Amino acid sequence: MSTHYTLNDVFTPSRPARITFVDREKINNRIVRALKIPGMQIVIYGHTGSGKTTLLENKLFQIYEKHIRTNCMKGMTFEQILLDAFDQLGEFYTDEVTNRRKQTVDASAKAAYLDIKLKLGVSAEDEELTKKKRVVPQQLPPQSLARLMGQAGYCWVLEDFHKIEEKYKTSLSQMMKVFMDMSDRYPDLKIIALGAVNTAREVVQYDNEMSKRVAEIHVEPMSSDEIKEVIKKGCVALNITIDQKLSEDIAHHSSGLASICHKICYILCDNADIHSTLKQPLKFNQADLQSALSEYISDESDTIKCSFDKALKLKGAEDILWALAKINGEGAALEKVFDYIKENKQQSKLTSERIKEILEGLGTESYGESVKFDLDSAKYSFSDPFHAAFSLAYFEEKEKNLTSKRVTREETAKLLNDALRMLLQSHAQPLDGYNVGEGSDQSFGDGRE
Repeated sequence: MSTHYTLNDVFTPSRPARITFVDREKINNRIVRALKIPGMQIVIYGHTGSGKTTLLENKLFQIYEKHIRTNCMKGMTFEQILLDAFDQLGEFYTDEVTNRRKQTVDASAKAAYLDIKLKLGVSAEDEELTKKKRVVPQQLPPQSLARLMGQAGYCWVLEDFHKIEEKYKTSLSQMMKVFMDMSDRYPDLKIIALGAVNTAREVVQYDNEMSKRVAEIHVEPMSSDEIKEVIKKGCVALNITIDQKLSEDIAHHSSGLASICHKICYILCDNADIHSTLKQPLKFNQADLQSALSEYISDESDTIKCSFDKALKLKGAEDILWALAKINGEGAALEKVFDYIKENKQQSKLTSERIKEILEGLGTESYGESVKFDLDSAKYSFSDPFHAAFSLAYFEEKEKNLTSKRVTREETAKLLNDALRMLLQSHAQPLDGYNVGEGSDQSFGDGRE
């Protein structure tokens, strides 16, 4: 191997992929086009782990050499979001970080930045003395932030836009309009909002004027072939072999979510004590993957239980989750879910319209993102096979142990734990179609640096 890589650089469950980046041409072209159009604000949305951040990060550098990223968190105010962006501009206006297109710092813009910074510093001192809240908007209105960012030639990425409280989303939508209006003077000026499935409609709903001025880009889950391409690139980088059968199984369990693929592959390598490119190749077998899948479930146990617990809090969701679990693992169209509930849950009063509303709710972060919708097949399914298996185990345990319709929180907690135990036990057995130990060229401990 001519190039040496570390495991942390190859399989990246929690950060954007570089070495294993897969160019998704259709979506990538839309992102690049929207980045190039002056004044066009951008919303990129999709399920957690679908690869939104990776796609954006790998394309931003084609247009911008620098960008600001604000990680939106629950509880953040509009003022705090503005301040976060303002503070990050300090590298340009005080450290004078330059790029090829912007070799000098505009003197008047720098003076304006330093003046605001001074006032904010005084405000911070006053806050410490008087315990009063800082009045940031008077010192840093959106127009001023837009000018400073435009002078620097930066764009602004708002990560997890959906986590911002409702009362601040109108202000953020209006701020997008300010950025758009100032694009005649600053063509590179724009905001890119990254978020969950309902993010796009939120931007428009809080300011109708933005309906034709925002590029709404939906990042679908990756195809099985795209997931297998991630695995292939990782294998080349680390000098390992994950054969076609194992790759297909990883792709199945990943269910189109790159983050799951990266996590499984990371555990697979870490269990083999592979932390960098090998001098001699190593081939994984099914037993290795089985162990990695079991560890993945253990690592994600709280997340899986929490997701399902959130889903159950949505009124009417239990019948729908039950139907999806019972029908099959490939998902079902709305009509099939409705018919299945009607045939098997005669007491249910759910209408087709209400089932659709619930299914859409189950795809949001508020209710655990346990369900996803595939545009091509028009089918709803669980976010991944782990959620599907967990759901099936939950309902099997409930039907076996509880006959009453209403279940207490204590009973629900016990059922969730029982379902998780069943899920772990099911993955402790060999997967269909494999022979444990088959196809291993060498055992762990050989060929590593």
